[in-house]
Amino acid sequence: MKAALNVSNLSRLSGVSCPTIEKMEKNKPVRADLASAICRVLSEKLGYEVTIESAEIQTL
Repeated sequence: MKAALNVSNLSRLSGVSCPTIEKMEKNKPVRADLASAICRVLSEKLGYEVTIESAEIQTL
């Protein structure tokens, strides 16, 4: 939300599929490498480090 990205844009920028991002939004576990890709994009857009832990992303 704060990064002003929708699922489609976040998917395009991160290389993570829309269904996987939607799983993250529902607090379902995803692979750590995919979560890291999302955090990298969010960090770039927000201007501060976003980690898997700070984003509360559940990983497998």
